[in-house]
Amino acid sequence: MQERRPVGWWVRRLDELLERGLDGVVAGEGLTRRHWQLLQSVAGGPVPRADLHTALAGFAGPRDLDAALADLAARGWLADDAGTLALTADGRTAHERLAAAVGAFRRRVADGLTAEEYAAVVAGLARMVANVEQALADQPRR
Repeated sequence: MQERRPVGWWVRRLDELLERGLDGVVAGEGLTRRHWQLLQSVAGGPVPRADLHTALAGFAGPRDLDAALADLAARGWLADDAGTLALTADGRTAHERLAAAVGAFRRRVADGLTAEEYAAVVAGLARMVANVEQALADQPRR
């Protein structure tokens, strides 16, 4: 029966499980997946707040993202320089600590898949996303 489920079912189920799993990984620090996504997004260097909103729009609205950003700033993990956000020294330490736990979870998610199989799954999903985006763009406007 499970093999007959459409890809949308599997994608939605996987997203639900990833949300629960990642929330569980970071819950010990009083964080959620959204907090992690924001920390990870800023870990590479300063990022304008608007870019974070755009990058994570599919996961949360501006109000929820701003609440998580405010929480990270209140912890002393995030600095805001005129709308450009960067990790503080404490934020980098927290990110490194959490990255290890998130990395272990991600390895568990991909357990049993070779690197090539994992890459093929991601490439296939990316192609499907592009196909649906194009199909939606091709639909007549109402």
